[in-house]
Amino acid sequence: MSRIKVMDELLSNKIAAGEVVEKVVSIVKELVENSIDAKATMIKVDLKEAGLREITVTDNGIGMDKNDAQLAFQRHATSKLYTDDDLFNINSLGFRGEALPSIAAVSDVVLKTCQDDVGTQIHIKGGKILENKPSEGRIGTQITVTNLFYNTPARLKHLSSPYAELANVTEYVNKMALSYPKVKFILTNDEKELLNTDGSGNLLKVIKSIYGLDIAKKMLPIEISNDDYEVSGYISLPEVNRSSRNHMTVLVNGRVIKNQYLNRIINDAYFSFKEDTRYPIVVIKITADPILVDVNIHPSKQDIKFSNFEDLKNMISEEINKTIRNKLLIPKIEVKEQPTVKYENLSLNLERNSISEEPSLLDKQKLTDLVNFNYEPNNELDNEEEPSYIEERPKETLPELYPIGLALGTYIVCENERGIYLIDQHAAQERINYEKNSYLLAHPNNDVISPLIPMIIELPNNEFIIAKEKLDIIKSYNIDIEEFGINSFRVISHPTWFPKGNEEKIVRRIIEEIVNKGKDFSLAKFNNSLAALISCKMSVKANTRITKEAQEEIINELRKCNNPFNCPHGRPTIINFTTYEIEKMFKRVV
Repeated sequence: MSRIKVMDELLSNKIAAGEVVEKVVSIVKELVENSIDAKATMIKVDLKEAGLREITVTDNGIGMDKNDAQLAFQRHATSKLYTDDDLFNINSLGFRGEALPSIAAVSDVVLKTCQDDVGTQIHIKGGKILENKPSEGRIGTQITVTNLFYNTPARLKHLSSPYAELANVTEYVNKMALSYPKVKFILTNDEKELLNTDGSGNLLKVIKSIYGLDIAKKMLPIEISNDDYEVSGYISLPEVNRSSRNHMTVLVNGRVIKNQYLNRIINDAYFSFKEDTRYPIVVIKITADPILVDVNIHPSKQDIKFSNFEDLKNMISEEINKTIRNKLLIPKIEVKEQPTVKYENLSLNLERNSISEEPSLLDKQKLTDLVNFNYEPNNELDNEEEPSYIEERPKETLPELYPIGLALGTYIVCENERGIYLIDQHAAQERINYEKNSYLLAHPNNDVISPLIPMIIELPNNEFIIAKEKLDIIKSYNIDIEEFGINSFRVISHPTWFPKGNEEKIVRRIIEEIVNKGKDFSLAKFNNSLAALISCKMSVKANTRITKEAQEEIINELRKCNNPFNCPHGRPTIINFTTYEIEKMFKRVV
């Protein structure tokens, strides 16, 4: 019995997208989504010349009979929507009935499919059916696309390079593999395998297949729910980050989405744990009743509209922040290789100069080579259950530490019964100042000072107008300003705790942020950003030798911090050489 029906005109007009197939990835996307909707448990994507010469998608789904196979190439023919009411309960990835007709209109397509041991083969080119005949019985469906954009030279001309097209396809298939860990995905280009997942349902194994074992070890599980939404997945430790948002994967009912507001919320939850310009690796799966989400607001179906969005944002933000805080530990030094000591050189070259040419273990580059943030992971990736890699944060923040000196003018050297610790004096003081300044910004007092030299802030005319409208926000920072000439303000007073020499820069930053962010301005986020900026200016710099008393003060203040392990920009404040690892380096233990 045929499942596919032609929609009535009213329904098709409501969802018509006018979508245009422009890239190799857009073809792969439509074909893979059809395979998912066909309940496939294995999907293989084979490309030739990055898909520019040939794209083949093979699955083991339910397949189609002869009539459905032919109807599938007719515009707005679908098996997923029949009535208006179905728009409010979309459980499939595709539903418009536009994908195959759009692809067939600009290429040469051969479809082989089977249902009930009866196979069908259809050959269609430029939207015209050239062949419709029986074929061998095989499980599922195979679609091969060639001669891409042969009849639309403008689109053909604007295709990206093979490398760019392949990168886009790879990124998409990776995200689909993360979306559907129970589906085995295979991706090849010119018969070279690029991805192969096992389809076991273990999301962490998929992450390992895409990012490698080292990254998988540093992923943290999250799971939380409310009355409307269930949220689960994995987020990376702050130290694992990338320069773009492309590795932030958000899934809603199995659909990969791009929602700038959700991405911003996720990234903001990492604030003070990493640099602002770096982004975490996350795979967040959101499950909800289809009636609570609208996927029909954009032709690509990658954007989505949520009901009760504020509750969802707050839930995700709080869970990520809590998870990170509960898992952070003092990084430990792990020796990757046994150091090789050339004893003969030491015995023959006893002059101070010749010995000093050998790099110290405390040399910065040496530290970089030796340091591996060791969170004592469980490496049993083959377990059926998704393993947990990160041990829980201990109840105390920092242990009792006893300073013994300063290395390289930058690192406070401490010890206790557990080993040796190095504290980055600038990063540590930055964290201390950040938490103090964050409190001051959240609880402003009335202590102000008037600048001795008049501070004039000149703005472009459009920004000046906006600033005038937002004077109440500016003055909430205890900054008293007044109009001064054309498009200018005079600063009458500002808080006393602004770092000396940077007062004007900070005032300008406050005004610019408030003016330029517009509706996106977040007082809480800006307070954090401002606190980080001020804290950096106030902190002791690297290569500045400080007294023993100053070292002790930094250690004591750092122990009082809520998060003593990272500066506001995400760099570690402290690392640990365990007693065992030190003795191992000197071959006192095996």
